[in-house]
Amino acid sequence: MVDEYYPPLLPVGFHETDLPALGRLCVDYFPKSRSRPRLMETLSTVYRSINESSIPARLWIDGSFLTEQENPEDFDLSMVVVGYVFRSMTADQRAFFDWFRTTSLYEDHRCYNYALILDGEREDWDLLHRYWVRQYGFDDDRRKKGVAEILVPKLSR
Repeated sequence: MVDEYYPPLLPVGFHETDLPALGRLCVDYFPKSRSRPRLMETLSTVYRSINESSIPARLWIDGSFLTEQENPEDFDLSMVVVGYVFRSMTADQRAFFDWFRTTSLYEDHRCYNYALILDGEREDWDLLHRYWVRQYGFDDDRRKKGVAEILVPKLSR
């Protein structure tokens, strides 16, 4: 099977956004898409769960959902937590983090989910950071794309 190339919706790099703006970018501009509304609903549900856990994190979203493909099959969602936040989690937060890290959402929801702990105090910090940047294709001409980044928790007004 030949991997078709679809142009990215965002230029290379991380782009801080919020859920409504991501919906406008990834769903509203594709009114004929059958898969995008379903993927957005999954993302919204997972976002609410993460937000309710009150774990301070960055959510990195990418995959075919952030390309010009009319009917993408899936999206990638990484919950990125810094080391000191991980070490100070409550028991409930830790249970949620461990669930998110070990439970695949792909089969039922078409979401590849990952949980990362990036700790600047580790000796291998730079190596780990470079690894994840490579995973997102920032150094690959064929895969260069942008990653949407949402900060959580979002406080209610």
